[in-house]
Amino acid sequence: MVDLHMHSDASDGEFPPADLVDLAASKSITALSLTDHDTLAGQHEAKRRCKELGIRFIAGVETEVEFAPGEFHLLGYGMKLSEESPLETFLEEIRRRRIARNEEMISLMRAHGLSITLRDLNDLAGGEVIGRMHFAQWLIDAQMASDIPRAFDKWLGPGKAFHVPKQRPKLEEALNAIKKAGGKTVVAHPLSLWISWGRMAKYLPEWKEMGLDGLEALHSGATKREAERFTQLAAETGFFVTGGSDFHGMGRPDRRLGYGAAGIKLDESLLRPFDDD
Repeated sequence: MVDLHMHSDASDGEFPPADLVDLAASKSITALSLTDHDTLAGQHEAKRRCKELGIRFIAGVETEVEFAPGEFHLLGYGMKLSEESPLETFLEEIRRRRIARNEEMISLMRAHGLSITLRDLNDLAGGEVIGRMHFAQWLIDAQMASDIPRAFDKWLGPGKAFHVPKQRPKLEEALNAIKKAGGKTVVAHPLSLWISWGRMAKYLPEWKEMGLDGLEALHSGATKREAERFTQLAAETGFFVTGGSDFHGMGRPDRRLGYGAAGIKLDESLLRPFDDD
């Protein structure tokens, strides 16, 4: 089995990169890609451990670009790892924007009379990248919301008191950064775009012209029928297909290493687009 979408604690996953590779090996994974959000920090550790265990490693990353009405997450694969590459510069800017956004949210909450601090959020994150889920958990602990959905509905969602919009890069910027690093680009979990099948069929050729390469048709969140439709759209557009569990940790039993859409096993046929890397 293979898995081309997983996260370590270099971003928002549960396990350190080497431990994640060990877990994948225990599940009979023969090839994998570590696709942490907006960082390449775990790549070298994961690559070393894969080499020790005889697992094929494909460098990966996941980032988000401007899009409405849903979210457009972009996967990059097969990049050359370099601290001085345009990709690392691009990701560093995204991380800078996230920090600035978190600081602005903290300021809004403190202006509202709340005693939240960056240390509080770091403690909640436990080494992960701080995100809105950690703000939501703080609000729950402060008894200002009963659960995460209500924290967003009352405080953190668009138009609410503590909402600060993301500053996402444009698709062209992300494509360019990944391509300059020698990588291939894939639309992650396309259901998150929140568009109709008709609009999907319209957008995909446009994105193909911009340089997009593939579609994650076999993401673990898709049904069998959805995966089939995405696979058909990919073929019609000239995209290759990828798949992955989107594994973050043991808290999501529906995301199993090596399994994609509708619980199917992900096999080595998904590696063909990367055979020339």
